[in-house]
Amino acid sequence: MQKSLLLFPVLLLVLAGCGNRSLVKEDLKSLAANILMDRAAERYSLYDYKGALAYYQAVIDHHPDKYEDVAWARYEIGYIYYVQKKYDKAKEYFEAAASTPQAPHGVIILSEMMLKKIPAKTQKTS
Repeated sequence: MQKSLLLFPVLLLVLAGCGNRSLVKEDLKSLAANILMDRAAERYSLYDYKGALAYYQAVIDHHPDKYEDVAWARYEIGYIYYVQKKYDKAKEYFEAAASTPQAPHGVIILSEMMLKKIPAKTQKTS
């Protein structure tokens, strides 16, 4: 009986955290670009691609003046689409990442490298 009484508050906290999707969307607007990037990477590492995409897109939408973060967010979105075999979308984001003003050299190199891989992948799956 005591164990179930102790588990009840924990269960309530877990359930309360699961139902706040609209709150998370509101929070995205107020978070700094570096925090959004960290949370996106965390979501990606948990294979939560949908969550990672939301955080990376928030960087692009809410911090357009953070060129480096925007470039990396575009690259990472492209990479997620690449992993999901959505090659047309991946290509779109890799091209956007490479052409972002003031994009870091690493973003440009990685984007160009991934763009070269896409035609080979699409030919194999056709």
